[in-house]
Amino acid sequence: MSTLTQYAHVILPLALDGYTYAVPELLQVQVGSLVLVPLGRTRQYWGVVSRIERDAPKSISYKKILQVAYHSPLVTPSQLQLWRWIATYYGCSIGEVFCAAIPTLLQKNEFKPLQVTYVKKIGDASRIKRAQQMAIIERYQQLVDNSSLQKSADTCSKEALVPKSELIDGLSISAFNTLIKNEIFTYCQVESSRLPALEQTQQWPVLTPAQQTAYQQIHDAFAKHNMVLLHGVTSSGKTEIYLNHIKELLAQGKQVLYLVPEIALTAQLENRLAAVLGDKMVTYHSGLTDNQRAEIYLNLLHNKQIQVVLGTRSSVFLPFTQLGLVIIDEEHEPSYKQYEPSPRYHAKNVALMMAQMAGIKTLLGSATPSIESYYWAQKQKYGYVSLVQRYNDVQLPQVQVVDRQDAFRKNRMKGMFTWLLYEKMQQTLANGEQIILFQNRRGFSSQVECPDCGYVPKCRHCDVSLTYHKSKNRLQCHYCGYSTPVPTQCPTCGGSPLKDKGFGTEKVIEALSQYFPGVSAERLDVDATHNGQVYRDIIERFATGKTQILVGTQMVAKGLDFDNVGLVGILNADNMMSFPDFRSAERAYQLMVQVSGRAGRRAKQGLVVLQTSQTEHYLMPAVLNQQYEEFYQKELQERYDFLYPPFVKMIAIQVRHVRADVAAKVANVLANTLRKQWQDAVLGPTDAAVSKQHNKYVKQLLIKIKASSQQVRENVFLEVERIKKEYSSVDIVVDVDPI
Repeated sequence: MSTLTQYAHVILPLALDGYTYAVPELLQVQVGSLVLVPLGRTRQYWGVVSRIERDAPKSISYKKILQVAYHSPLVTPSQLQLWRWIATYYGCSIGEVFCAAIPTLLQKNEFKPLQVTYVKKIGDASRIKRAQQMAIIERYQQLVDNSSLQKSADTCSKEALVPKSELIDGLSISAFNTLIKNEIFTYCQVESSRLPALEQTQQWPVLTPAQQTAYQQIHDAFAKHNMVLLHGVTSSGKTEIYLNHIKELLAQGKQVLYLVPEIALTAQLENRLAAVLGDKMVTYHSGLTDNQRAEIYLNLLHNKQIQVVLGTRSSVFLPFTQLGLVIIDEEHEPSYKQYEPSPRYHAKNVALMMAQMAGIKTLLGSATPSIESYYWAQKQKYGYVSLVQRYNDVQLPQVQVVDRQDAFRKNRMKGMFTWLLYEKMQQTLANGEQIILFQNRRGFSSQVECPDCGYVPKCRHCDVSLTYHKSKNRLQCHYCGYSTPVPTQCPTCGGSPLKDKGFGTEKVIEALSQYFPGVSAERLDVDATHNGQVYRDIIERFATGKTQILVGTQMVAKGLDFDNVGLVGILNADNMMSFPDFRSAERAYQLMVQVSGRAGRRAKQGLVVLQTSQTEHYLMPAVLNQQYEEFYQKELQERYDFLYPPFVKMIAIQVRHVRADVAAKVANVLANTLRKQWQDAVLGPTDAAVSKQHNKYVKQLLIKIKASSQQVRENVFLEVERIKKEYSSVDIVVDVDPI
């Protein structure tokens, strides 16, 4: 009988750190292998081997690994190193990291390459007389003449092959089978790609003198720093600078990870990059099919043709083997943060750590850098390059601030448009130019209310008012998705029908049809773009001029590039500046500057009309003149005075339970426990901004840590885990570096 001499620690796709299993002598198991293991009496899971040991305690009888998938490891040692860091830093199990990192089909060993049936002619068809058979032979020759359909494979000779589906489309299947039987045709299976074919159609962009200077400055900064912040105003041509760095890396045989914060940003950017890179690039995001994600993963793992990945936050988990550069575009964006489920990682921070582990460079870019990134650049932890000139010397847009409150008093409003904005919209349309209207609230109105008794419908599962969606005639919760029809009369007093209050993008569209009849307008928000293709169609119609006015939430502020936008209207800046969060001013500034940058991007200076009731707010001069430095100094002083990042690290903890008293009790126990070590650094517990979510009451604590010591975080995690075990019915969620 063979002696078992190896033991493997296996990471399972569960919220735990894995178990050790014995390795049967006949199985070829390596670190990173995907293996099938038993758990409990009946369950089996596919997991990843994280380490292999020769010796294990003999007093324990270990279960055996049952099966090994694939001929080589599925996960590289560098990936495992990153997984361990994520688990340690963010206080989650490595099993949760595994679930986030590996495409689902690969986790379960269910991925199957796409097999396409191809046909080739092997016999003499001169004797064929039957019309149906002759039609197939003629179709075959037509397809052969189309070189784009030619394939070759090891299983077939290198004669021209045509897809079977193309050959027999609309023709007789029985006639085709007869041709196969008579050995006129034969067919074979060829492995094919599920990814869209991309073709290079443009040359590498030539940089302007200003861009060339910035490009060289980045090179010089990389000589001293591993991380460089490119601070370029909107429409300065940061993408062209990125592309020239990519060109340099590709010449060295290296790979590049190009991160963007959201799927929405990939559509336009993908077209721009693909025109230059062709099939050297792919996009990677949650909008792809499971098969496509798995195929990209394996392509990179086996170092095939992919050299550039344009992706959202999950791209940091891909198995790069020759990574040479990480680009983080729009580095200020909160969308890089993962909220639910765990791990609650920040992709920018993970990418920076991945680059550090690999000893490669990271280029961060933004027109409105995050306070933290700019701070570290000023402290020379990051290199810093500024690009203040727009492409082709296009002027920055002119910004006019108009007082909404004053306009209401003077009766100078057209719906939600001040008279100034209304007139400028008329002029812009008359000039044949397009308009973008920004309202950071979707739906028709933020709520409905009884004019008699003041009743406001609320979500039955969350402590929030329901948003009115007129097109569906429903009230909807934007937290849990609960919806209900709009009541015909007040359910409390039985009086008048409910009236809408406030306005969202849907109401703006309705107002446009009233004040600008015949003008084509579309919405760009989560409700209107239920899938990627709809989003691309909306963008395409606006880019080609079929849509004259584009109304959107923050989706319109993110990296879109249009040639004919003469006017941008910010309909209500107040709700952004008044949000109860220490980052509210920063977010408001970023959104307003970013959306303003959509105006006047080519031949002429654009105009931005900013409607607000807070004309004296300190953000206004900074937005008017795009004075980032002035805004930064003001914001930094407040962060210093009240101890917020970058001067402290923060850990947010939420305690959730179906009973409010239980949530409050456990939150107090946890707070008192943590205060024994960190005293005044522990704030709360308080009600969350939304005190009830998904039928659970939420209490929150905030820990401000002046030191970035991992030991501090680990001590917090240990205390939380201890409380979790004591109060098992309570959900306790830890969020490191909350956004």
